[in-house]
Amino acid sequence: MDINDVMPRKHTTSSTPAGMPLVDSRLAQDIQNQGVALTNVLKQCCGDGLPLFLRAADLLKSGRQVVIVGIGASMFASITLQYALWSRGIAATLIEAGEALHYCREAYRDAIFIVVSRSGESVEVIKLLNFVKGRQPIIAITNEPTSTLARESDITLLLGSPPDEMVAIQTYTGTLLVLYALVSTINNRLELFRREIVTIIDQLPQWISGLLEQRANWDSFLKIDTPVYLLARGASYATALEGALLFNEIAKVPAIGMLTASFRHGPVELVDNSFRGLIFAPHGRTQTLNLAIAHDLNRFGGMVRIIGPSAAYRDVLECCPVLDVPELLTPLVEIIPVQVAALRMAELRGIHPGSFRYTPQVAVDEESFISG
Repeated sequence: MDINDVMPRKHTTSSTPAGMPLVDSRLAQDIQNQGVALTNVLKQCCGDGLPLFLRAADLLKSGRQVVIVGIGASMFASITLQYALWSRGIAATLIEAGEALHYCREAYRDAIFIVVSRSGESVEVIKLLNFVKGRQPIIAITNEPTSTLARESDITLLLGSPPDEMVAIQTYTGTLLVLYALVSTINNRLELFRREIVTIIDQLPQWISGLLEQRANWDSFLKIDTPVYLLARGASYATALEGALLFNEIAKVPAIGMLTASFRHGPVELVDNSFRGLIFAPHGRTQTLNLAIAHDLNRFGGMVRIIGPSAAYRDVLECCPVLDVPELLTPLVEIIPVQVAALRMAELRGIHPGSFRYTPQVAVDEESFISG
C-alpha cells in the first residue's frame, strides 16, 4: 500500500466574513485542522502501524471475549468499536475504566483487553494495567508512544495525531479512525476503508470552514440557561455522549446524552417550549425512529435540530446536514457540528472555549483535583 495515497487533494479555503474570524481560538483551530490530523492518522494506520493492526486483528479473531476499557472521550469513541465488533459476531463488553478497576476486573479473566486512552496516563487506566498485565493480552490505542499504556501493552496502535490544546477534538476523531481501521483489518477490507476515508478527508476542510464561518446560525437554537439533550441510537450514541461532554468542557453548561428509546420512556415528559434537543439520524435501521421522535418533540413545543445526511426532512424540521458517508463512519463526521455548537455556546457565554477550571488535561489522581 502506498502511504502517499492517503493524502487528500489540496483545497482553497473560502474567505471569512468580517466579525467571524475562522480560527479565533486554539479550539477553533483544532476543529478546523481535523482534515490534516486525520490524514496523519490514516498514514500511521496504513503505513508503519499496519503490521501491528494485522497482529491485533488476528488476536481479536481468536474467538475470545473482548473487553474494551476507556474513560471520558476515549470511552465514548469506543462505543463505535463495540457496535462494530457486535456486527462481526465478536462478543465485546465496554466498561468505564474506573468501574473496571474497582468492580469488574475479576469477571473477565480470559478476555482480551482493548484499552483506549489518548494520553496513555489516565490514573484509572494505569492502575488497571497493574492487574491485567501479564495475565491477559492488552491492545492499547493511544496518541502517546512513550506513555505507560504504550510501554506496558502487548500491542500498541498509535494515533499519530497532532495534540489538542485541552479538549479532545482532533484526537477524538483520530481515535474513531483508528478503531474503524482495526475493524476494517479484521474484516479484510482495509484498502476499501482507506479509499473511503480519503474521500471523506478530501471534503473536510471546506465543510468545516463553512460550519465555523456560519456558527452564529446556532444562536437561535442555543439557550444559555437550558441544557441540551442529545439523542441517538446505535453507534451514534457515541456522538450523543461525546457531544454532551463537549458542552460541559468547552462551554461549562449542562448537557445530557441519551439513547433515544430511553428518552421516550419517561424523560420526554420534561419537553416544553424551552426544550432543546439534537437528534442524530444517520442512514440505517433506526433512522425512521429517530426522525419520528424529532417530529414528536417539535409537536410538543420543543426546539429540535436533526444532525444527519438525509435531505428528506429539511422542509419540515431544522437540520444540520453532515457529509453523506457510509453508516459505519457516520460518527466520524456527525460530531463536528456539535464541536462547533459547543464552541459557539462558549462564545455566547463570554468564556474562553475549552479552558479547564478544575482539572488538568490528564487526570493522574483518583481522589482530588490537581491543577494543571
